[in-house]
Amino acid sequence: MKIILPIKWFAIFCSFILTPAHSATDKPHPNVLFIAIDDMNDWAGFMNTHPQVKTPNMDALAAQGIHFTNAHAPAPICGPSRTAIMSGVWPSANGTYTNDVNYRKQHVSRISIPEYFRKHNYHVMGVGKIFHAGTAKMPDGAWDEYGGGSSSGLPFTKDELDTKYQKPFHMVTKGGKTLRLPLNGIPADRTWRSTHSFDWGSVDLPDELFSDTININWAIDKLQQKQENPFFLAVGFTRPHQPLFSPKRFHDMYPPESVVLPKTIDNDLFDLPHSGKEYALAANTSGLHKSVKEYGQWGNAVSSYLAAISFVDELIGNVTEALAKSPYASNTMIVIWSDNGWHLGEKQHWGKAAPWYRASRVPLIIIPAKNQRPEGFKPNSKSERMVNLLDLGPTLADMTNMPKLQGWQGNSLLPLLKNPDAKWQSYTHTTFGKGDHSIHTPKWEYIHYFDGTAELYDMQRDPEQFNNLANNSEYASVIAQLSQHLPPEPQWRYFVRYHNFKAVVKSDGSATSLYNQSFQNEVNEQNDIAKNYPHIVEKIESWLAETKPTSRYLSMTD
Repeated sequence: MKIILPIKWFAIFCSFILTPAHSATDKPHPNVLFIAIDDMNDWAGFMNTHPQVKTPNMDALAAQGIHFTNAHAPAPICGPSRTAIMSGVWPSANGTYTNDVNYRKQHVSRISIPEYFRKHNYHVMGVGKIFHAGTAKMPDGAWDEYGGGSSSGLPFTKDELDTKYQKPFHMVTKGGKTLRLPLNGIPADRTWRSTHSFDWGSVDLPDELFSDTININWAIDKLQQKQENPFFLAVGFTRPHQPLFSPKRFHDMYPPESVVLPKTIDNDLFDLPHSGKEYALAANTSGLHKSVKEYGQWGNAVSSYLAAISFVDELIGNVTEALAKSPYASNTMIVIWSDNGWHLGEKQHWGKAAPWYRASRVPLIIIPAKNQRPEGFKPNSKSERMVNLLDLGPTLADMTNMPKLQGWQGNSLLPLLKNPDAKWQSYTHTTFGKGDHSIHTPKWEYIHYFDGTAELYDMQRDPEQFNNLANNSEYASVIAQLSQHLPPEPQWRYFVRYHNFKAVVKSDGSATSLYNQSFQNEVNEQNDIAKNYPHIVEKIESWLAETKPTSRYLSMTD
């Protein structure tokens, strides 16, 4: 029997045959402008933190999208933070805890975010500081094009900043002007480093001598070119990384004598465990607080840091203005983030690589493409949910309509773009060493050290983290609950403190690692010194064999 379908049913029938089922990958793929800032803490106008900071361009961008008030870095230092972000895997899982990282050699099997976009037919471009270290240490095949500008951000060469010449100072001529380095007059506290970067001050030289400007101009040129495929453009700033040198007009915005200094109290470190004091007082990534005070440079340092932020803000405005004038204005999403925060005297600490929120809380802005805004999205939104920069990979995948990469450990933030107050996990964490982690929640920050000591702060009553509650028995249940969120580190069997030494015993029985937490910058665990102290390692291993402790986090005494 011959069946004759009505025309409308025939059309529907044919549609099932000829039209493939829609999937996420059938949707248009917006372009991505991926802006990374180096060492910028939460001092931004839209975050209402420092009362004097001027960031009009970032504020305007935050008004176009959503910003996160509780975004934290996976690590409080560039190397492990950027490695975690680019790989989508926590430092405790990818094994990168320090700045001694070579993504090309150490993470061959981990597809980075730029590689991910290249594999999905994006034209991938980058300039400035995106990964940690130079192009030789970036993954093979990460870029279709990479800008040739320096990632130093400075108008000075490494040789001109060489520590050996700054005893106590030397003269450098640039652009017909002679400058005395270090500008701040403080001799190097980190004498073992080849460069003296703990410096700041006004540099009255043309913007074009600063590589951040050079790199932005490269990115602007790319936005003015015709792109055949969707593009991923990564732009990495080096400011406000030290040395805090910026064009003079930005320093003029913040007279040193009138800048607001961070809130501090005398004897702030009295209630910290030994590990906390090591991190606070080490001249690890910067110089010493006592040097800043001795040379009367605190106000000048804060002024220079604010100036560097405003310099970056102007350059961000330049590149986003170029995007707005380009053919890609409506189909490009923008992401702005900083890799970690920075201390300016809080906890008597300068720099990063520290357990407190000042080193981990960072700005994060996401602006969806105008022609692909998620359902429910409202411009000028903010979310107070606890998020992490590790979430960037899954978020980018969702917002560009591509499948998530298997193995990513972060969470897509797309639900929060639709509803900033959506139900969300109550915590995130930051790793600052093997066995060392900070757990962040809206109310608490719990800092857990490798030797079992801890700090606990009520962030609603004590946002400056002055009062350590960890030794108060009233908060034992809080600590027990927060401890459940510590990341697993199955590769390590024991962490042991012995005086100023930190021993890390591996689960596979291979050689124990040893670090001297009080020597130079070794609190950063960059150099394993076990071979230099075999008697210390033998003593610790013998003690472990004899006592057979049940805890992983230990302190050994004579």
